[in-house]
Amino acid sequence: MNQGATWYPLKHRQFRLFWSAGAVINIAIWMQTVGAAWIMAGLTDSAWMVSLVQTAMTLPVFLFGLPGGVIADLVNRKYWLLFTQSVMLTAASILFVLAATGSLSTWMLLSLTFLLGTGSALSMSAWMAVTLTLIPREIVPAAVALNAISTNVARALGPAIGGLLIAVAGQASMFLLIACCFMGVILFLFGWRPVRVSNVLPPETFLGGMRSGLRYIRHSVSLVSSLKQVFIFTSCASALWALLPLIAKDQLQMEADGYGLLMAALGAGAVIAALNLTRLYRLVALRQLVVVGAVAFAIVTAAVSLTDVVWVVWLLLVIAGIAWMAVNATVATIVQTCAADWVRARVASVYLLMYMGAMAVGGAVWGLIADYLGTTNSLLLAAVSIVLGLWLTRDGVFVLGSEADYRTVSQTDELVVAAEINHSDGPVSVEISYWALDEFQQDFIKCAYAVGQSRRRNGARNWRLYRDLADPNRFVERFIVESWLGYLRQRDRVTQADQNTESQLQRYVISTDVATKRYIHQPNAMDGW
Repeated sequence: MNQGATWYPLKHRQFRLFWSAGAVINIAIWMQTVGAAWIMAGLTDSAWMVSLVQTAMTLPVFLFGLPGGVIADLVNRKYWLLFTQSVMLTAASILFVLAATGSLSTWMLLSLTFLLGTGSALSMSAWMAVTLTLIPREIVPAAVALNAISTNVARALGPAIGGLLIAVAGQASMFLLIACCFMGVILFLFGWRPVRVSNVLPPETFLGGMRSGLRYIRHSVSLVSSLKQVFIFTSCASALWALLPLIAKDQLQMEADGYGLLMAALGAGAVIAALNLTRLYRLVALRQLVVVGAVAFAIVTAAVSLTDVVWVVWLLLVIAGIAWMAVNATVATIVQTCAADWVRARVASVYLLMYMGAMAVGGAVWGLIADYLGTTNSLLLAAVSIVLGLWLTRDGVFVLGSEADYRTVSQTDELVVAAEINHSDGPVSVEISYWALDEFQQDFIKCAYAVGQSRRRNGARNWRLYRDLADPNRFVERFIVESWLGYLRQRDRVTQADQNTESQLQRYVISTDVATKRYIHQPNAMDGW
């Protein structure tokens, strides 16, 4: 099988097992989301209560998605996944008991759905990070496409299975099957033997881990560009998803089954795109693919608002599904290939937060706009907004990461320390001297700022490059790290790509034995008085 083929990652046994387990989780979550909404509709006549089921599943992403990513990077991911799956199993088991005994109430259904959603939110970024570390970096794009296929197939199968079980065997049977899904995943995780990574340095604190994760993203041009793109596009494009029920009901005069067919069209388009994305990555520039996908989605959004022919709308929605994946799956692939291993779960959690947040905020905003302007005008405005969003993100950098970007390397320069230093001592100031003649200074400065970007991404702050006023060819690089432990971590996080950039800068170092000087904060002798 061609290494670039969409199905190629399934040749790796560990990835195949995790991908299958993830598909089971996705099916269970979609069974819960749609099945619980249907059950709620039978428990109450309140449309608000029915809508809260969706909120109960998505709100935990905003509350616990980022903390879950931070924790997943700081602890053993196997035990963290076992804990989160146990939370979901507990919620599903209680729902089964309550449904079987006829004791299920509206608020108990909401509360336990929220608990299940919390377990899902806490595990999403960890599961994504673990799955993609089981394969070589060069086939991550195909793995992301496979995950997209799994999600869209689960979106179709989950509700169908849940509805069939409720109709044939009752509500309790659905919750029992959901519980069995999580139990099966837990048993699989018990048998998983992850590769142990030796950590010489103590782990970060929770708040420290959150700060370092956000700092890493802030100083990565590719990640900032991708996250901005996914939020702007998704918040505008979510109008079609949010208003599709109104299109089905009012514009096309369809019932619930017709609405399901429209959703299936979006899913079918997404699967078609996922099967071809890895091939497109080799043929088309990523920026071009994002632009074409966004423009196509804008055109479809406008066209859907102007036609009442069912089969035309269905075909347009297939195209919309393809365009949606061309943008969001491409951005997801960039995000997953542009994060170092030590921060990968945190980056994934921020991506999920931006994506889900854009869907939630966009849906609410476009719903309010539709109340005032009508469905047609709202969709036309959304189409214009998508194109405007392309202009706002025109300077974005869209490139896939490589193995060298994330393989950490040992530092070769020796740390000369004359006295014992505690991990908490600091801050630490580092000063490196360079010599660059006039004809090389532009290249030197460009390289120095690239190195400064990587240093800040890995933990440095207050990075500056200074020119010596007494000697215009002499430059000094200075930066600060908050503690000695922070400095050791900053050195430990240097990747092969970072080191390659630094090696270019080494050509300008004045003298290897005096080039680097390290200073540590000296407390005031009067502080103890």
